[in-house]
Amino acid sequence: MKTIILFLVSLCSIFTALSQTVSINITVNNVKSSKGIIKVCIFNTEKDFPEKTNLAVKCVNTTATKGVMQIKIEGIASGNYAIAVHHDENSDGKFNTNFFGIPKEASGASNGAKGKMGPPKYSDAVIAINNSKTQFLIVLD
Repeated sequence: MKTIILFLVSLCSIFTALSQTVSINITVNNVKSSKGIIKVCIFNTEKDFPEKTNLAVKCVNTTATKGVMQIKIEGIASGNYAIAVHHDENSDGKFNTNFFGIPKEASGASNGAKGKMGPPKYSDAVIAINNSKTQFLIVLD
């Protein structure tokens, strides 16, 4: 009997946690080609954004399509995040730069945040994600 009650309590906890998440829709503009993949990562800490994708809350890879893309990401808890998008044209899993560190591949961030002599700052890219705010636009440069 204790096992059944414990199972039911655990099941209720899982459903409660799932009900507190939202699905977000990201429009990615200015995809230059259909080569490679588009990588979208969602971060909740400044120290990881935007380079440490292995520490992101969630990352999604999808085949690139030239022009405008719609990407849906599910299971994000309401809160403050920064979104980073990278067009990995050669599908090598890296953000390629030249000798001087200037990007060779397109990228973008939430709020249109741009870096000055480096990647954009988390504080410039941070957005609120919640039930009433689920649509976001990222323009690749």
